[in-house]
Amino acid sequence: MAKKNITIPVFIPHSGCPHQCVFCNQWRVTGVSEKILPESVHDIIKRYLSSIPESVDKIELAFFGGSFTAIPLNEQAQLLSTAIPYIHDGIIHSVRISTRPDYIDSSKLDLLKEFNVKTVELGVQSFSDKVLKASGRGHGSVEVIEAVSLLRQYGFRVGIQLMPGLPGDTSESAIMSVHKTIELMPDDVRIYPAVVLKDTVLEKMFYENKYVPLTIEEAVDLCSVMYRMFREKGINVIRMGLHPMEPGSENVVAGPYHDALGFLIKSRYRRQILESAVKSGIEGNSGIRKLSLLIPEKMKEEYIGMKKENILYIKNKYYLNNIVYSFADISEPLVLR
Repeated sequence: MAKKNITIPVFIPHSGCPHQCVFCNQWRVTGVSEKILPESVHDIIKRYLSSIPESVDKIELAFFGGSFTAIPLNEQAQLLSTAIPYIHDGIIHSVRISTRPDYIDSSKLDLLKEFNVKTVELGVQSFSDKVLKASGRGHGSVEVIEAVSLLRQYGFRVGIQLMPGLPGDTSESAIMSVHKTIELMPDDVRIYPAVVLKDTVLEKMFYENKYVPLTIEEAVDLCSVMYRMFREKGINVIRMGLHPMEPGSENVVAGPYHDALGFLIKSRYRRQILESAVKSGIEGNSGIRKLSLLIPEKMKEEYIGMKKENILYIKNKYYLNNIVYSFADISEPLVLR
C-alpha cells in the first residue's frame, strides 16, 4: 500500500547538543559527519521531492539527530527558513524537530511557531532519574514534564522517544517510563532499545564489563509489552529500533540492533493475541492435535511472524501436529472448529 504521508529527514548530528550521553554517537547512527547548511537542506528536499509520487497527501520536513533548540537561534532560523517556499507553494505541509527536554523555553518555542514547526519530539529516554544520571543525560524527569506542559500550552504536537536498556535500567523501570509517558499523552512515541555503538562511553563500559545490553530476544519481549501498552491507550508508536545505519551494522558493538526490529516487536505483540485466541479456542479439548486458524488479512505477516516463527511457536507449545491457517477481513484471529 502506497504511503499517504511522507517525511523528508534531515540529520543534524550533535548540532547544539551540550552533553555527551554514554550511548550517543550520532555520526555512527546517521552516517553524516559534516555540519548541515541551509543549501544542503534545499538539496535534500529537492532530491526527495523528485521521487515522491503524486498520490502522497502530506509531506513533512523533519530535523533529526541533534538537539535542535540548543542551536543558536539564528542558525535555527536559517535551517527552518528552507521550508518556507515549499510551504507557501503547498508542497511541504509541516515541520518536525527533535530536541532535549531541558532546552525548551518560550523564546525557543516562539521561533518554532514562526517557522511552521508543528511537532516537537523530546529525547526523553527514561523517566527514571537513576537511569538518566547513569546515562549522562544532564537532566531529570522533572524537566520532561515541564517541557511537555509548555509545548502543550503553545499548541505543538508532542513526540516522546524512549530508550529501554540503558545503564541502570530494568524491565520494571522501563515499564514505569511507559506509564509516565501515558500520563503525558504524547501524540507520537518512538522506542529505541539501547545499543552499544563504536566510539561511545557505552562501548568502554561494555568492554570493562560495567554494562550488559539487552539481547534481541529480551528487547523484543520488553518492547512488545511497551508497544501493547501504548496501543491500548491510543498512542501512536511511529518507530521501534534504530533506522538502518550507513555504512551498516559494523557500527554496532553489541546490543539489540536488527534491520527489522520493529517488525519483530509487532510480530511478538501479535503472537500474544494469537496465543490468547488459541487458548480460548481449544479450552477443554486437551486432545486436539490439528488446528485451523483464521488470521486478519491486513496484519497477516505480523501474525505469522518472520520465518513463520509465531505459527511454529503455537504448534510446539500446544503439541499440535498441524496448523492450517487462512486469511479474512477480520480484526482478531479466530480458531475454526
